[in-house]
Amino acid sequence: MATSYRSKRATQRKTAPGNGSPTNGHPEVDETAAPRSKYRIISLDGGGMRTLLSLGILKRIEQERPGFLDEVQLVAGTSAGAISALILAAARSPSAGLDAARNLWFAPGLFTIPFGNQVGALVGAKALTPNEAMARALTDVLGDKTLADLHRHVIIPAFQLDDRNPDEDLRGWRPRVFHNLPGDPFVQKGEYLVDLALRSSAMPIVSPVYQGYADGGLFANNPTLAAVAQALYAKVTTREELRVLSLGTGDSVDYLEGYNESWGYAKWLLDTKQPMAFVAASIEANVEAIEFQTQMLLPPGSTLRVDPLVPFNLGSSVEQQVATMDRIVKRFDLTSTLKWVDESGWMPPRRPRRAQASVTEETAEASPR
Repeated sequence: MATSYRSKRATQRKTAPGNGSPTNGHPEVDETAAPRSKYRIISLDGGGMRTLLSLGILKRIEQERPGFLDEVQLVAGTSAGAISALILAAARSPSAGLDAARNLWFAPGLFTIPFGNQVGALVGAKALTPNEAMARALTDVLGDKTLADLHRHVIIPAFQLDDRNPDEDLRGWRPRVFHNLPGDPFVQKGEYLVDLALRSSAMPIVSPVYQGYADGGLFANNPTLAAVAQALYAKVTTREELRVLSLGTGDSVDYLEGYNESWGYAKWLLDTKQPMAFVAASIEANVEAIEFQTQMLLPPGSTLRVDPLVPFNLGSSVEQQVATMDRIVKRFDLTSTLKWVDESGWMPPRRPRRAQASVTEETAEASPR
């Protein structure tokens, strides 16, 4: 059985209280209340360290429209996006969690690959990257928090490799979606956030299997549709009231030139110009199909996809990759994104400045001198 990377405090912890418990002092997510006028979802794709692009875009939107992130009711994320989503949802407010989600990727040892793993990966006997450093970094940020401790709803896809069904005819692997929405007996709110993040980001070949789970990107690298479906199933909102901002981790130009070629695994998996092409094509097709399906399911104008163009090679080192992503975020044109935020009803209505000034003047005149 896989080790659970949670704080030692967890073994002494009582059953996690609801968010409204006096022990944590945070407002509870009221699952029985009538839906608010708008139900806002932020969806974060998987993509490894390129999740910094998504976080950077979110930070720029927040700077231009203060309070934008704090209006969110649900944060969905897959793989690296799951790590970001859980940190945002666990923070005092999503806007307060942005820096913590970014800084996690600079934790010591995160990209150190032991020699044994390098050799093992080369011969196909071992995952390339151990998950201990990521587990430590996640624990430093999330501690022993569980789904019950979150201030907002979350959607976290992960792929279960064996459902251990006692009926051998029915036993198999299954896509799973972890969340804290009402109405699903599969999900337990005592699940530790660190465990969920490691399950969703256990990319085959790159990372070890974690607790019997592999990367959620195998079926929902873009978790937008999973979030929409689960929110509607839980009846916390309606199609008309949903507002969805879906963020990718960079759209690079990928293709394989060929027509009637007889390609084997060498081309599909080991091509030097497009390594792991089969995996990349499967994930990209998944992402684009989900984007189209979401657009068709929801009313026009209620959803927006943001996915900046990026070069195929971001850099040869972590430092170069970060610098490239930061430049892309800085130069990205937010005009259409901000227009959507303003026109979609995402932000609550605000009193016009002229009316505000009038009220201020009236208040000043009525004040005792």
